[in-house]
Amino acid sequence: MPTVVHAVIVHGKSAGPVIPTLRKTGQIAVFDLLLSVIGLVVLVVLGSSAPSGVHPLYYFGLIFVGGAAFSLLLSGVIVARVRGRRPTFPAADARFFAGVRRGALAMGLCALVTAAFGVLILLTIADGRGSTPLGAGGLATALVLTSATVICAVLTWLVVRREVPKTWPPPAARAG
Repeated sequence: MPTVVHAVIVHGKSAGPVIPTLRKTGQIAVFDLLLSVIGLVVLVVLGSSAPSGVHPLYYFGLIFVGGAAFSLLLSGVIVARVRGRRPTFPAADARFFAGVRRGALAMGLCALVTAAFGVLILLTIADGRGSTPLGAGGLATALVLTSATVICAVLTWLVVRREVPKTWPPPAARAG
């Protein structure tokens, strides 16, 4: 449960310290941002190195897998905003935290759905045409990257769900 930190508002800025439990979300945000940028770079390289005359759905598969990496990037940005959050007043904090929780859930689900579509398209092209422009190593790289992206997005949502309070200050702190 988060600890209560009283803040003083001076000229629209909070002078109080940050909420201690939210620092954990900053740690996962850095990992999200790093993995998503690496994923997008790898997908651009895989798309650029494809031979001419490749099936057009190959690029759509990479776009969907890139969509999962992009949703992880957005999730990292959302969670990074929480790291330095200072308490202001209860109504604004409650709306902010609810938005962060919904945003992390939406990005996790978006990563899951777009990654599933991307993998299905890439595997369909491999089976339907007999081979894939990626080759076995490239396909394995894309699948590992996709699974790491989805796992990281879901873990981010779980960390946000656990660490970001639903209300601020917590009910136990309001009574005392």
